[in-house]
Amino acid sequence: MSYEQKFNAWYVYMLCCSAALGGIMFGYSTGVIAGAVGSIQSAFGLTPSEVGWAASSIIVGAVIGALTAGAIGDKLGRKRALLVSAIIFIVTSWLSATTPSFTVFNLARIACGFAVGLAGTVAPMYMSEISPAKIRGKASGIYNLSTVTGQLIVFIVNFFVAKGMTEAWMNDEGWRMMIGLQIVPSIIMLLLTLFLPESPYWCIKNQRSTDAVKVLKRIYPEFNEAEASILFNRPVPRTDESSALKSSPVKSSPVMKYILVVGILIAVLQQFTGINVMNYYAPLVLQNESTTQDTILFQTIFIALFNGIGGLIGMNLFDRYGRLPVMKIGTIGSILGLLIASWGMYTHDSGYITIFGILFFMLLFAMGWGAGAWVLISEIFPEKIRGIGMSLAVSLMWVANFLITLLFPIVNDNTWLQANFNGAFSMWIFVVFNIICYIFLSKYVPETKGVALADIERVAAEKMHKKSGDLVNYAEK
Repeated sequence: MSYEQKFNAWYVYMLCCSAALGGIMFGYSTGVIAGAVGSIQSAFGLTPSEVGWAASSIIVGAVIGALTAGAIGDKLGRKRALLVSAIIFIVTSWLSATTPSFTVFNLARIACGFAVGLAGTVAPMYMSEISPAKIRGKASGIYNLSTVTGQLIVFIVNFFVAKGMTEAWMNDEGWRMMIGLQIVPSIIMLLLTLFLPESPYWCIKNQRSTDAVKVLKRIYPEFNEAEASILFNRPVPRTDESSALKSSPVKSSPVMKYILVVGILIAVLQQFTGINVMNYYAPLVLQNESTTQDTILFQTIFIALFNGIGGLIGMNLFDRYGRLPVMKIGTIGSILGLLIASWGMYTHDSGYITIFGILFFMLLFAMGWGAGAWVLISEIFPEKIRGIGMSLAVSLMWVANFLITLLFPIVNDNTWLQANFNGAFSMWIFVVFNIICYIFLSKYVPETKGVALADIERVAAEKMHKKSGDLVNYAEK
């Protein structure tokens, strides 16, 4: 539409930064376990499988939150869904930090995970809906950057909480302080979300034309009554969770099925790159006889920092060069980083080669799959299936996250693998998955640079036609 050619980019970025507080909570809530997991293991006397459960219990809630996020976001609105998340974050921060029971701790972390899954689905949805196509890559990339910022904050918090403290104090009080300080960004998220306007897309779908016009006029200075008349008189597709998969857009359209599968695989494959090991178990990966706990926690700060730098680079490249070229380069770099890190582990290096490989991996992963996956899944689903598409993609992403987080300690602590490969075996597994990710990008994912959300279906149909060699009769849908 003509009014979309001129827009208030800074206003859009401001709204995206406010909505991205859900991403900061995502990063803090999931990243805090990296510095606390060893103390939690000692405090509760956990087995390796229970350590995996302590780290991954939050993901159970995230799966549930993501699965229900589409319905909650459609029913309550994007803004109120984010407010619900903020309230849950506040309550669970206090509960998980103060309970003496491992069972209650896990229940609180599961509830916190629900908020993570809810915010992690609704926030990117909100950001893509308010962003003009020309800057949607950068605007949506803010969400990934916010998750990394949350991880950086918590790694810094973990370092200063643990610095100079005894192991006994860490086992008794330190890990509780790390988790309890999450309440600070939770309150900030609650306060700033109160001032967010509702998504104009949601307002249009729910006949709140006055609210939609207010936001659209702020985003698009040339938006006028004539444009509003066209916009509000067009048919609004149904996206409710109960009927989305049964309705004809998914059931009868090969293109919609293709988009749904590709969108879900983008989210799932991101988790198989090796990023979760770095986020949740970096201290365990870096641990050796010559490295102190303070040094390891200090190194995790740089892991998060390089993640943030890579995300910032990626989000600024997507709208210039396209999503796919940047993500392919990032995937190749991730493979090289994992190979370098695995060599350091395999040769029992004192730590420099290993940490260099990990930092290289984090930089290139964040530039590619880290930022790119969130941009793609927030924009690849057409209006007809956006709610169910985002919910399925993010929830299955968390399922993959859960499996990797739960299984890694078991594989990493395997006596035979440790004796023969010293932790390198896990890195080689992730190298194979990154090769699969590169092939998937090349063959199946459509390029969405500069494509309006309304045209995503057409672009996907063209990609499907090129991939299969069969004629997709797009006009007959």
